[in-house]
Amino acid sequence: MPFKGIIASDKLDFMEEYVLVQTDLFGRIPEVIVDIHEMRHRDKDTSITLFVNTLEQQGVMYRVEKLEVADLIMPSGYAVERKTVKDFCQSLFGTREGRLRLMEQIEALIRTYEHPVLLIEGGLAVRPDPIRKAIYVQIRRNRVGKRLWNVLEEEIKIHPNQYEGAINEIQNRGIEVIKSYDAYHGSLILLGMFSKAKEIAKKRKSTRYPIVRSKPKLKTIRDRQLFFLSGLPGISISRAQKILKTYKTPYNAVLKVRRWDIDVEGIGTKTLDQVLKVLFAEYNEKDQNKEKN
Repeated sequence: MPFKGIIASDKLDFMEEYVLVQTDLFGRIPEVIVDIHEMRHRDKDTSITLFVNTLEQQGVMYRVEKLEVADLIMPSGYAVERKTVKDFCQSLFGTREGRLRLMEQIEALIRTYEHPVLLIEGGLAVRPDPIRKAIYVQIRRNRVGKRLWNVLEEEIKIHPNQYEGAINEIQNRGIEVIKSYDAYHGSLILLGMFSKAKEIAKKRKSTRYPIVRSKPKLKTIRDRQLFFLSGLPGISISRAQKILKTYKTPYNAVLKVRRWDIDVEGIGTKTLDQVLKVLFAEYNEKDQNKEKN
């Protein structure tokens, strides 16, 4: 079977990337790319499977493949990582090897795509209970009266403050966090995001096709400088660029780190406090999983 494709370019923070976007036999190009793990159980309704069902109904072409970063890729650099509330809470804790799975995924999203998004499916339906130091997630609900509902909930043993604190931390790192009420609501959010991504691509006169990227390869000194600074909490690639434009070198930036909230647009005292904590805290080999406040 002959290979068909078109050349598409996409402006990255690190470099200008040109990729070959593969078409099908009819010359159609996928407008959305979905990770294969999200599609293994099509009988189960999730935000992504319901979103894909709608794409099929509308005749929008999509492709399923194994993605290194993100669960869903759209045009204009939109990349979505989907988590249920339970998955989100479980991924906050490290593996036996001390790896923080969620933070690894978040950092990969930030460094790879222009518009990284974390969709917390069911996040709007969470009931916090600080007395029992837990949050509760709806499993199902049934109407038992005109204004009465019978709700079955699952308890997740995580303090509400810890749950919301983790979400705030992710937002501070440069990820857009979106909560949905349930899977159906999440699919509507994804449809709106898809329309927005296509509109942005149209205004930019750039490719309207999703670009699959791997974790960035650091080929130049500039790439390494941006990668170095963006590893600090709250410092995205765009903020790292502003820092380097202000101080010229990473060395000068670190020397004058206490002035970042004054000299660099978009960096406030909260972000600076997080950066200072990382730079000046003594390394603790035993404390691998939890960050002390």
